Amino acid sequence: MTTLGRTWWGQRFIAALEGFTDYGRLQRGRSYSGDSRILAFAITDGLVTATVRGNVNPYYGVYKEPHYKTRLQLAPISAPDWDQAIAYLGSRADLIARLLLREMPDTIDEAFAGLKLPLLPRSRKDFVLTACSCPDDFNPCKHIAGVYYRLAARLDQDPFLLFELRGLSRTRLHQALVTTPLGQALASLRPEAEDPTAPLEPA
Repeated sequence: MTTLGRTWWGQRFIAALEGFTDYGRLQRGRSYSGDSRILAFAITDGLVTATVRGNVNPYYGVYKEPHYKTRLQLAPISAPDWDQAIAYLGSRADLIARLLLREMPDTIDEAFAGLKLPLLPRSRKDFVLTACSCPDDFNPCKHIAGVYYRLAARLDQDPFLLFELRGLSRTRLHQALVTTPLGQALASLRPEAEDPTAPLEPA
């Protein structure tokens, strides 16, 4: 199974969830985050979808191994707020330099917090959708919790997913940053082989 929360990003995502989610329920999801349980996983336009293999459970009337559909979505940051965030990121040399090098600054969440904008989830209100087709009415069920952990593992691999989950693609982020005064200045200082205007790609 993929190691979970190996980096700051995955660890902070899980730590943020622990702040407002039943810890026991969340922990149950760890065993549901591997490939033997999550049969399909995708992130499209900020929407996380997964198919999770469940268990036979006569108590719930489940007599055949079920496959549950799970969906998660963080509340998107509005376009005006993204404009504000881009302007701020573009004014900070320490932030924009790393972002244009396809590196996520360790202080990015603090920068967004200073703008009073959410990046990592802070409360249940940060999720506009957490749904599972299983019969467990408690949220998170173990299938949703499993998808949380899988998402943390993806953030370990590609922290730029944080922006996509909040409604801004990496391509749009990059295009906006390179048009700021600092972005243009950095572009003029780099050799063509290290052109920072090249689109960001997943790690």
